[in-house]
Formats: sequence, C-alpha cells, structure tokens
Amino acid sequence: MNKLDKKGITALACSALVFVFSLIGFSNILSQHNEDTKYSNWMSKLSDDTALRDVSMPGSHDTMALYSIGNLAGQCQSLSLKDQLNLGVRFLDIRLKEEDNLLKAVHGFIDQKQNMGRIVETIKRFLSFNKSEFLILSIKEEADASNSTMSFDSVLKEYLLGDMFLNDVHEVPKTTIKDLRGKALILSRYKDSTIGIPAYDNWKDSCSFLMEDTDIYVQDTYKISDAETKQNEITKCFNESGHKLKINFLSAYRTNYIPPSYAPSAALDINPWINKEISNYKDRGIVLYDFVSKSNMDAFFEGIL
Repeated sequence: MNKLDKKGITALACSALVFVFSLIGFSNILSQHNEDTKYSNWMSKLSDDTALRDVSMPGSHDTMALYSIGNLAGQCQSLSLKDQLNLGVRFLDIRLKEEDNLLKAVHGFIDQKQNMGRIVETIKRFLSFNKSEFLILSIKEEADASNSTMSFDSVLKEYLLGDMFLNDVHEVPKTTIKDLRGKALILSRYKDSTIGIPAYDNWKDSCSFLMEDTDIYVQDTYKISDAETKQNEITKCFNESGHKLKINFLSAYRTNYIPPSYAPSAALDINPWINKEISNYKDRGIVLYDFVSKSNMDAFFEGIL
C-alpha cells in the first residue's frame, strides 16, 4: 500500500468518526419533547395599544420540517406545531407543495407528513383557546405543483376562510395588536399572490436585505462557512431600527462541514449562543429558530415580559 492510499484511508476513517460523533451530538436536538404551556398566552401581558412593529416574537424556521433523510437533511424542528405554539412561537414558516389540488407540508422534496388542513385546524384550535394571541403565517410554495389544475393561490385561499385569517392585508398594517388578537396575519412568499403581505418578488437568497415596498428587513444568510459569519448577520439585524418589521433567521447551512451540514449542526452552535446574546437587545423583532426549545424561549422572554 502506497502513502497516498494510506492517507486516503486515514482521511476516510477520520471522516467516519466525525460523522458518528456528530450523529451522537445531534440525538438530543432531533428528539425533543415539550409539555410546557408557560408561554401559551404570553401576549396577554402586552398592552392593547402596542404597535405590531414593537412586538418582539419568537418564530420557527421551516415550522413543519420534523422529518429528514438520515437525521441530516430535511429536519429543522423536533416539536409538533401544537407544542411550538404552547411554547410561545408566534411566527410560523409554512412551506407547502400543491398536489392534486391540495396542499401538503414539504421541505424541498421531503414530505413532512402533514397537510394544510390539519395545520389550519391546529392554528384555529390554538387561537380559539388563547384569544389574547395572534400569529404571523409566512407561506411559501416550496416545490412545483403536481397533478393540479388550480393555482397555488386559489387552493390556499380555500384553506384560509373566515375572519380568523387576515387575507386582505397587502402591507404591514399600521395597527395595534388589539386588532390582531385571535387572528393570523398572512405573509405571502409565493408567486402571483393576491392575499396577505407580498413577500415574493423582493425576497433575496442567503443574505440580509430590505424589502423596500413593504419596509420589512430580513436576515436570511443561511449559506455559511463558520458560525461567526452567521452570528455577525444576526447581531446586525438586531441593531436594525426604523423598519416596520424585521425578520431574523437563526437557521444556517455550513458549506464546509463534515458530515454535510444541515440544520442540526448549525443549531448546536447558534442556539446556545443566542440564549446568551439575546439579552443584549430589547428590540428583538421576529427571531426564527431551528429546533426551538424551552431554553430558547426562557432566554427570549427574559427581560421583555
């Protein structure tokens, strides 16, 4: 065996060990459970005349992504939608595919085993029992339609019927949360939307940007080579002021990691860091977590409730 072969085998063995230890590290974050309802009605502590812009709220990136390939690609959360809502999450990142004129949750090509009907029922049930709360639903067409004759927009509107869903708002409302309690505000991240706040045409890929037409500032830098890059973008967003809304994604994909890195490895770095860092900012805006947990929510709400 020559030296090159030995080096190759050594490198392969090291990669395998890193892979195994990474999976062990992922095990806790991939299989969390929650029965805590401490923050199920946290908005009841907010004054009715609080402006939407002044509400700091936690959210979940790719809210319905509970399933993956090999515990690496696809999963972004370990708690059900009901558990996330009870834990205090108020911004939902819903990603859908239209199939046979119905909508189902997906992450990329990975089926998340949940349809939009069940998602809507969970939301309705939560808001009916927690009338002090309101939600922002970011709805994205994640994958191309199949076997459908209707537009994504038309199918979606069939699910979002009733006064609970604020479909006719085409810009960030200049209103107080008194008018939002018990309701869900729609942020439309799909082409040719006719409902909600438009957020498709000006959404940029893997960077921080301002959607000037709606004055929403977004930090969504998800392709990173190291945790520090992501942390700098997150803190930059915290320091933004004057916009109607700011949306701060904690999610990331590490481009130079072994094994190939998706949500879990980045969250193992970012989630403990944000629990310490977030206390430095009173104006937190909307913060979207991967693998949201009770420790995240305890840290988020400390000092603002």
